[in-house]
Amino acid sequence: MNYREATTVDLAAIKALLNASKLPSSDCDEHIDNFIVAEYRGKIIGTGGLEIYDTDGLIRSIVIAAEYRGNGIAKKIYQHIEDKAYHLAITALYLLTESATEYFKSLGFSIKKRSEIPKSIMQTKQFMKLCPSSATIMCRTNLQPHPTEASK
Repeated sequence: MNYREATTVDLAAIKALLNASKLPSSDCDEHIDNFIVAEYRGKIIGTGGLEIYDTDGLIRSIVIAAEYRGNGIAKKIYQHIEDKAYHLAITALYLLTESATEYFKSLGFSIKKRSEIPKSIMQTKQFMKLCPSSATIMCRTNLQPHPTEASK
């Protein structure tokens, strides 16, 4: 399995993964420099992204192709996103989810009220248009780097 930063060449595969899981994909190109992809045998099988707003970050849908789920790929993608956020001096990560609340709790996220969310995050396309108002809002602070495979 290879994890790497996405490029514009990966956009079609990223959008296909997101669309297959009925997740927003229309503005991925605006944030492609902050997407991570998981590749297996030359095929992109997972992705997740980050939008950056000063010291806050918004995690974009982390999605894995159905036949590869349950293998820890999503967690590795999240760790790459958190590493990037940490090195960019982001102090809080936010996300919206309709189906993965318990999963993100296991990664250290907590549920937040809309009134607790910074204005920069509330004004994102994800928040204002692309995700339903019924989505759960979550946040994680105390970001930390994760050891790389080479350092284990």
